[in-house]
Amino acid sequence: MRKKMVLLCCSTLLLHAVGHLQTPTKSDPAKPLTKPQADTVPAKVTKMAEVIVVGYGTTDRKKLTGSVSTLKPNPTGAPPLTVDQMMVGRMSGVQITPSSGVPGSAVAITIRGLSTLSNNGNAPLIVVDGIPVYGIGQETNTINYNPGSTPGFTFGGTSVVAGYDQGTNFEKNPLASINPDDIASIEVLKDAYATAIYGSRGAAGVILITTKKGLAGKTQINAMVSTSISKPFGTHDIMTGDEYADFYTAYYKALDPGAPKIFPKGINTNWIDAITRTATGLGANVNMSGGTEKNSYYISAGYDKMPSYIINNDYERYQGKVSVDQQLGSKLKVGANIALSYSKNSGAGAQSLYREAVLRAPNLPIYNADGSYAWGKGQNPTGPAGDLNPVAKAKANQNYSNDGRVLGLVFGELKLLPWLVARTEIGTDMVNSRSYSRDASRPHLLTGSASETSTQNRKWVTNNTLTANKTLGGVHTINAVAGQSFESSVENTTSITGQGYFSDDILSISAASDKRVLTSIEKKTALVSFFGRLNYQYMNRYLAGITYRVDGSSRFSKNRRYVGFPSFSLGWVPSEESFMKDLRFIDQLKFRGSVGFTGTDGGAGYYGNQGQYKLATYSATYGNMQTVSVSQPANPNLKWERTHTFDVGMDLSLFNSRLTVTVDYYNKQTKDAILSSAVPSFMGFTLQQQNLADLNNRGWEISVTSSNIKTRDFFWSSNLNISRNKNIIKKLHKTDPNSLAATIELYGGNYWLPGYSASEFFMYQWAGVDKTTGQPQWIDNTGKILDKAIPDQIIDNPDVHRKAMGDAMPKIYGGFGNNIGYKGFELDVFFSFAAGHKMFNGAKAALYSYTTGSFEGDDVNNLSRDLLNYWKQSGDITPIPKLVNNSNSAGSFFSKYDYTLGRNISRFLEDASFLKLRNITLAYNIKNSWLQRKGLGMLTNARVFVQAENVLVISGYSGIDPEVSAYGSSGLKAGFDELTLPNPRIFRFGLKLGL
Repeated sequence: MRKKMVLLCCSTLLLHAVGHLQTPTKSDPAKPLTKPQADTVPAKVTKMAEVIVVGYGTTDRKKLTGSVSTLKPNPTGAPPLTVDQMMVGRMSGVQITPSSGVPGSAVAITIRGLSTLSNNGNAPLIVVDGIPVYGIGQETNTINYNPGSTPGFTFGGTSVVAGYDQGTNFEKNPLASINPDDIASIEVLKDAYATAIYGSRGAAGVILITTKKGLAGKTQINAMVSTSISKPFGTHDIMTGDEYADFYTAYYKALDPGAPKIFPKGINTNWIDAITRTATGLGANVNMSGGTEKNSYYISAGYDKMPSYIINNDYERYQGKVSVDQQLGSKLKVGANIALSYSKNSGAGAQSLYREAVLRAPNLPIYNADGSYAWGKGQNPTGPAGDLNPVAKAKANQNYSNDGRVLGLVFGELKLLPWLVARTEIGTDMVNSRSYSRDASRPHLLTGSASETSTQNRKWVTNNTLTANKTLGGVHTINAVAGQSFESSVENTTSITGQGYFSDDILSISAASDKRVLTSIEKKTALVSFFGRLNYQYMNRYLAGITYRVDGSSRFSKNRRYVGFPSFSLGWVPSEESFMKDLRFIDQLKFRGSVGFTGTDGGAGYYGNQGQYKLATYSATYGNMQTVSVSQPANPNLKWERTHTFDVGMDLSLFNSRLTVTVDYYNKQTKDAILSSAVPSFMGFTLQQQNLADLNNRGWEISVTSSNIKTRDFFWSSNLNISRNKNIIKKLHKTDPNSLAATIELYGGNYWLPGYSASEFFMYQWAGVDKTTGQPQWIDNTGKILDKAIPDQIIDNPDVHRKAMGDAMPKIYGGFGNNIGYKGFELDVFFSFAAGHKMFNGAKAALYSYTTGSFEGDDVNNLSRDLLNYWKQSGDITPIPKLVNNSNSAGSFFSKYDYTLGRNISRFLEDASFLKLRNITLAYNIKNSWLQRKGLGMLTNARVFVQAENVLVISGYSGIDPEVSAYGSSGLKAGFDELTLPNPRIFRFGLKLGL
């Protein structure tokens, strides 16, 4: 029997959209009845189950017994350039620090602290759509291997760590090849139960990136276009040409009154203005998705151009993605996921250009009178060795990196039983990279030079899993997965160089008169794994889980190759108990705990357990004979690092999910951390990979989200997360930790001591300037004030006078934001913060350095205007010593070394706590009624927005940007600003359309 609905005049019809509340709507006989519009139906108060991605599967958050942070893309404005920029400050327990303001440059990601003493071991595992991919790390992402460092040498029997040595390397960000507009969700696995399913690579955390797929329904097309401008965040207060000339003339007169050097005045070049610009960028993304009950598809394309504010340094990226799922019959499902990206980064040299521009003498011109570039020292009586002119280098030289990447996945899924599914997937990550540098001819390089590095990385992954979901008796629920995985990786790198070109128009290295192969290396690794996970729930009240994984890695010898990683979890949901049923404002209260083991194999390197050799060519005295020597002895007993983690947490949801709170406490203990230990030189080598250290990380995390106000026309929601971590080296397996620390530091490592953080600063204490004599002052370990540098006057074991002065990693960090909407307008504001950590202001140290140089000439760099206030007479109160003092006049060649500027001196160590207004977006959603009146009824939505990034920073740090890291992705070497290119301030305007 057919039923007929009769709508009477002026009656009320209840309109109900899926996921929304019923909305009463008055009928009007004079107007046709139209469907409700999405922007006029308030969201439903109750929420659907939140499904989150975990390793090799998904789960309902209400049943989760591990610690997982989840991030959904913010739809208000345009997504940032890279995935990591989406995450900064938004996920508890996850600390992210960009290396510099160069687009596409490296980023340091640390999850719950530093768990090992190797640079590559602290980077989290990155998994995209279930496939582990090449992730963050200097070893696979650095264009060449000549990094900036703090070089060590011995002076008078005393080990000295000198100033920062500006490198020529550029570390890329592998996450830049993933289109943020394609991302559906990001999950970060943090505790042992969540990460143990990834075994040997779980100790540093796991980042799961899930990309968008098509859904059954009508084809949808979404497009976005935006334009942006980026500007320098700030500038250094440096001397003008005349101030510079007066200062150096005074210095050389004080140094040797009988042989003064006069620096000319009259030219005032602002080198920073000459190489910076307001850069204009462009972004465009389009995607199409749809499907039926049997198949679905998602197709996208993206383009981004984000120039650096350094001239002639640009970043350009093209991306595409195809995802297809097909149901074949009732039991078999197949699919494929392919993402392509190609980028060209001509900003690889931006950092060195910026540093050179800041330090270039301002009394020198950019051009000669004939219009040619002015190189060298000009009319100055002395100057640095080599040819310096950052404008000429920016315009005449070429320095770029081209990167192509393919992320691919094919899978087949067979439903064996209604509750049992078998899945096989094969994935690949292919990266082709070519970096090229071409230096044009100049006075000290008359015929020019070029270098090129080509890298081909290939990773193949095969996963086979069985997944069971079964409910027994209506009260017992079992979710289980068992599987096997195999990964293999081959990485090839070749570097060549050439010098001697008859024309700067010639680019090919084969045309150089002198060409050489610098590096040709192949690295192979393999990992085989077997794993399982069992989750049990009883009446949704009592939860339990167990995970176990066995990994076998080619990085270790046969007797140490395989190891198991178990974990266990328990959970209790009091809100499901009868005694809490009357507390209707509590949606869920859950307590959970986990304990287990994870590991790290990255610290072992590719061949850390094997003997390594190097070729050397002796001089003509020995007939140019090529010999082989040991660079690292074999260590067949090198074993896995193991991290034991204990975690307890609480999840609370109140008032129909209007308020949610998550709290976690954790304790991570790492045993047998791997590091390159210094060994006696008489053995014929200097370093060996050994299991030497035990570390501990403990801390807590709090995340809060709230829907404060929600009416028909107005909404306001807030979010906050804050994390605290304390890192301690518990033990170093050596009898003399001070000697070990000092030796490792000289070979590029950190100065590590038990009882302190792995990123602790151990410094000689600077005590300011004696107002009577103008001499620098120092404090030894007895509290005595000295007027001569400790490394200069104490020959035997001066390191005992160093003091722990603070940690480079923050004590607390996090972010908070508010999202406010009124009718069609929406405002999103987000802040990030970090506190309790230190930064060595190497930028200030460089701008205070007026005595350094070599036998070829003094550097005579430009300087901070602070130095104009140097000590001149008794009674002067100033932080700047007299021009010639006990710390910079040791005599002979080393008179050009200033002990007050060393990176192990506390003079420039500063509090780097900050609060940053990271993003503010104002958007307007154009009403559908307006679109229809304008003949644009085919559009389902339209949004215009304006956006600003890195708007404001509040910090006591005297440098420009407290959020940089001169050593790229290395968390162990965080806390150094070495005239590092500051992050840009970006303003963006855009339009989003939906069809």
